[in-house]
Amino acid sequence: MWLRLNPKHRRAVKLFLGLALLGITVRTLPYLAPIRAKDLVQDDLAVEFRDRNGLSLGTILSRDQDHTAVVPLDQISPHFIHAILAAEDGEFYHHGALEMRAIMRSLIEAIEAKRIVSGASTITMQLARMLEPNPRTLPAKFQEIWLSWRLAAGMSKDEILAAYINRLPMGGNIYGLEAAARIYFGMPASELNVAQASLLAGLPNNPNYLNPYYYWDAAKRRQIYVLKRMVEDGYITATQADQAYEEAISLLPRQQGIIAAPHFLFLVANQLPSEHPSQIRTTIDRPLQEFVEAQVQQVVRDLAHKNVHHAAAIVIENQSGEVYAYVGSPDYFSEAELGRNDGVQALRQPGSTLKPFLYQLALEQRIIRPNTVLADIPTYYPIPGARLYSPTDYSETFLGPVRIRIALANSLNIPAVRVLEKVGVSNFLLHLHQLGFEHLTQSPEHYGLGLTLGSGEVSLWELARAYLTLARLGKPTSLVTKLSSPSPNRDDLSVYGRAGMARSKQLSDHPPSTQSPLFNLKPNNLQPPNLQPPNLQPPNLGQKATLREQHSTLSTWALITDILSDPQARAQGFGVDSVLNLPFPAAVKTGTSSNFRDTWTVGFTKNYTVATWVGNFNGEPMEQVSGVIGAAPLWHRIMLHLHQSQEPAPFQAPPGLVQRPVCALSGLRPTPACPTVVQEYFYPDDLQDYERQSDTFYQMTSVGANQQSPQYIVNLPDEYNEWLARQPQGNLAPGKLKILSPREGDLYMLYPTESDQDSNSAVQRLEFKVAGVKSESVEWWLNGEKLTTNSSNSFFWPLGPGDWTLEVKSGDISDRVTFKVQLAENPPTRRGFSIAGP
Repeated sequence: MWLRLNPKHRRAVKLFLGLALLGITVRTLPYLAPIRAKDLVQDDLAVEFRDRNGLSLGTILSRDQDHTAVVPLDQISPHFIHAILAAEDGEFYHHGALEMRAIMRSLIEAIEAKRIVSGASTITMQLARMLEPNPRTLPAKFQEIWLSWRLAAGMSKDEILAAYINRLPMGGNIYGLEAAARIYFGMPASELNVAQASLLAGLPNNPNYLNPYYYWDAAKRRQIYVLKRMVEDGYITATQADQAYEEAISLLPRQQGIIAAPHFLFLVANQLPSEHPSQIRTTIDRPLQEFVEAQVQQVVRDLAHKNVHHAAAIVIENQSGEVYAYVGSPDYFSEAELGRNDGVQALRQPGSTLKPFLYQLALEQRIIRPNTVLADIPTYYPIPGARLYSPTDYSETFLGPVRIRIALANSLNIPAVRVLEKVGVSNFLLHLHQLGFEHLTQSPEHYGLGLTLGSGEVSLWELARAYLTLARLGKPTSLVTKLSSPSPNRDDLSVYGRAGMARSKQLSDHPPSTQSPLFNLKPNNLQPPNLQPPNLQPPNLGQKATLREQHSTLSTWALITDILSDPQARAQGFGVDSVLNLPFPAAVKTGTSSNFRDTWTVGFTKNYTVATWVGNFNGEPMEQVSGVIGAAPLWHRIMLHLHQSQEPAPFQAPPGLVQRPVCALSGLRPTPACPTVVQEYFYPDDLQDYERQSDTFYQMTSVGANQQSPQYIVNLPDEYNEWLARQPQGNLAPGKLKILSPREGDLYMLYPTESDQDSNSAVQRLEFKVAGVKSESVEWWLNGEKLTTNSSNSFFWPLGPGDWTLEVKSGDISDRVTFKVQLAENPPTRRGFSIAGP
């Protein structure tokens, strides 16, 4: 018969047989790799958490699809089984893994639109999507079909339905019916009535926006659909449906059985191994935790008028590294306020909070000394392919010459950038990695000199851990969240004021952070993160160092602590009685990211490290809220509360360093002309230089009547001329006239205008500027020719090519400089300036 067929028919038969064989092969393959019920076993991880003193923090029934309260199908209310089948797959028991008519319709629509338009998912396919979530694309749909066939090949219908029901997303961190029934209604899944079952059966359709705690009306509308389908499928009558809809349903409080520290509990739960005890004792101190939670809420309320909606805080005990309080947001259970986002783990720009670690590194490597003076003056850095980079402070003022103590304590940007330029971005970035900032993963070129001003992104957890290392004088330790020893005496329920208390052996020392951002802080992405801690070991600082180098390293950490705890040093920027000042020794640093998007305050005493953040999870700028206004008040309240019973001990003086008097402006050994003398630390090796080099910034000119009123002049290096030109004249150089612009030997290029023939073209002018002018008139002379006489300290001169000598006279004093002006061939290229906040 085959021979009687013509070639065309033979080809058709071959094609048909090939397709049939292919179809049989495809449908047979799943049976060679079936997924069985034992492969989908979920751990029943209902865990009770207690604080360090045995007080209950709450019980977590569910945290993701694989870790939830699991019950077999015979312990699930028949009403819910009917409701979920009616709502999601009415023919579940009568078709295979797929419903082919619906699949073909969905595929045709997807091919035409080049995206998934409508679903045709059976319960088996939905289970496959839960097991391997993928974007809604055509290839993902084929993968879902393949996984569905494997499920159908290895499991019965009841097993598939049970696995599906125990993984259903039910809103927030709630997965599985048993967890939902207990959290929403306080009952097991077996006791749900028609009204409760139909309400819960509607939630998986859109668990975020059908959550009955926040969207009750939407959940009730979805319940109508479920009840209608139940009537159509014959599970209930129309009368029963009406009664179920009208029945009053009471929800338990939204705290889901959690008393305190919800962010912390979910974080710890995600660290638990598959085998763990049913009760976990944490490091949290519940009374302290509840106090910090209340203060976070209060600070947000106080600043709400400045567009502030979120805050976070963490408290750590310095000796052990144990986390005593952890608040990720003002209200974890407020979905409308993005409450499940965790401000302790979220990655944000840290502002100036990294500066202490830059200065510590520069001191350790002897790039700067404790008495080094840095120039806080307008400075411009050319960046290839970009605008000139000109750091500035929010005050948009400059202090001129400043010692590193003043620069760091007042968080000055220009001096920090100058130090980073000397240290090197790569060197500093490596140092930050050693301190545990594992999310700074970009190249040094990506961050540039703005790294010390907050151009990277870090978490509050990382900052707290780094400042804990600073509090421990460079000795790092992991942060501890769980304890294994028995609970202490219940009569001692508070950590307030206790120092040197007995420490419990730590159960886990992994810092809870990941190699990628933990949270997408967008309003539409509120699913709980999967927090998996890396095996990040504490940096081994100074392992190969000599004893002398180790001693030097210890002294630099202590010196940074001394600076950050010096209220007089920071008075210039924060005032004498700022919120950063406490009635006991405390080191503190604030930070504000660009456009006031984030504010930080991190500090410590001998006993505790406290880190706070205030801002908005969606990245909206606050209204002129800096670190000292936003996060600092929260830090202040927590610190006072921690030490209300006992003040902390003072910080130790930097070991191996010695104090000597210095002139406050120059940092050098003072002379009789120096008006302000302060004490500063020195390395012993630098004492010879100290004795050899005296202050050069102040010069004595005469002594007043009765030898009691010394007169002096300020003689700063030329790099301060531009800064001096901006200062009030009465504060500059008594008894001396100094030309600030131009400087000796300057060369200026005179560029041709767009049309030199146009008499209206802008004239290029140079500003002559002097310091020291008081009330007398000033004569301006150029190449021996008098230009003008006026009482101003500046004069604008039209540029002309040539060699020029400028002389300025005022009474009996004068000054002179020479400069050149040359013609340039090409017009200049316009360049702008980039401003970076601290």
